[in-house]
Amino acid sequence: MRRVLLAVVDRTGRGGTRKVRAAFEDVEVRLADLGHRLGRPVAAEILPIPIMGATTSKEDRHLLHVSARAVASNMLDGLLAHEMSHMVLTEAGHPSHDPTAVADIWADLPFPRAGRQVFGQAYNHVQDIYADDIAFRAGVQDRAYAFFSEWARGNAANLGTSRWPNVGQCVSTGFALGNLARHGLLSADDELRSVVRAFDEAAGLGAVDRFAAYYERLPVDPTTARFTSKVRELVRLLAKAADRRG
Repeated sequence: MRRVLLAVVDRTGRGGTRKVRAAFEDVEVRLADLGHRLGRPVAAEILPIPIMGATTSKEDRHLLHVSARAVASNMLDGLLAHEMSHMVLTEAGHPSHDPTAVADIWADLPFPRAGRQVFGQAYNHVQDIYADDIAFRAGVQDRAYAFFSEWARGNAANLGTSRWPNVGQCVSTGFALGNLARHGLLSADDELRSVVRAFDEAAGLGAVDRFAAYYERLPVDPTTARFTSKVRELVRLLAKAADRRG
């Protein structure tokens, strides 16, 4: 297998480049076993960022951003599997990772600035669903429940005073529930559902179960037309959640 990872650069002064390279190459083999191979080279940076990681994809390469926190955690391979799955989907032209597929939807969003930000967050979660459909099969599913349940509880603990920020928190908790349920990791009576429903009720939204069901049931291999139809459904769900009469 040719080397895809060109370099790992530490921007934090804490080290970890060898650990990132070893984890990347291990996940690369796991993805190849599933039939997924990256065609573009990858450059990685370890950064002092608050999120676990992110990917910037260009026509000729991918730039992988890895947080120092991820390097020090037991979730490094999970993060890399997730981000590398985004790269796989981008290279494959999957509708969720093709900006042209939803350009018209973005242009016609009937939301104020705060609502547009929440739509961007909700749409990123759509992309995350498809990335995790691949990543979970690459040997990281065993830690998914702990990660997403902690994340959902954190979001549920942050009740705000404004409608759109609360909708954003609801979307993220719904995504966490839906992603776990999609992969058979969340039972119908899991206590986590009660935690996020309490937030949903306190925020006066009545939307978290709808968001969870939406993410759980996204079509596995959609055509572009089917995908854009589902994104328009997401817009309607957001509008209903933001409407105090909804």
